[in-house]
Amino acid sequence: MNFIKTPIYELPPLMRGTFVSRPNRFVAEIMYEGKIQLAHVHDPGRLKELLRKNAEVLFTFSNGKLKYYLKAVKSNEDEWILIDTSLHSNLALEIIKLLPKFSDVSEIRSEVKIGNSRIDFTLDGVPLEVKGVSLVKNGLALFPDAPTGRGTRHVGEIIEHKGILLFLILRNAKEFAPHEDMDPKFSLKLKEAREKGIEIIAVQLSFDGKIIYYNGKVKLADF
Repeated sequence: MNFIKTPIYELPPLMRGTFVSRPNRFVAEIMYEGKIQLAHVHDPGRLKELLRKNAEVLFTFSNGKLKYYLKAVKSNEDEWILIDTSLHSNLALEIIKLLPKFSDVSEIRSEVKIGNSRIDFTLDGVPLEVKGVSLVKNGLALFPDAPTGRGTRHVGEIIEHKGILLFLILRNAKEFAPHEDMDPKFSLKLKEAREKGIEIIAVQLSFDGKIIYYNGKVKLADF
């Protein structure tokens, strides 16, 4: 795919180390300046294909209990992959500005209670939920990479309230689909959303270690 990259977000200078292990889903051990240090992992996904022994990582200082905070990891394909899910809302806001579909939106509200969930945004009252995608197999971006009852509930709310789903694909991919083998319930709910005419938008982002780029839309696979 020949994307035209548009810079949308710049991170402050980051430190570089290597991944050692992940004692639990919120903590990573990293090697930095010859010592093992602890870093916060904000992405609750499994990330097994990315957080590999000796993989290069980028991180910054943390404002929480741990000293450091992971921002990105280098894949086997030599891509920097963002794993800081706290950035997703900021990135989505920048992408919304670039998509012609949303050019007439006058009011954007964040973290809105819809039904039994808190949805990322409403655009002139229309709910929009954002999900980050870091798993790619043979050019196919897959979500989720771990079972997500919360994600399934969010899709259900989007269906009920006739909203929009936005998937941020954080690495190179040709198509997007639900990860049926990982979470059949989520996959069925996303298929239901598509069958009922819910707009599902998948876009690709890339990161060069400093700047995050919007690359364009990725087509949906058959599901």
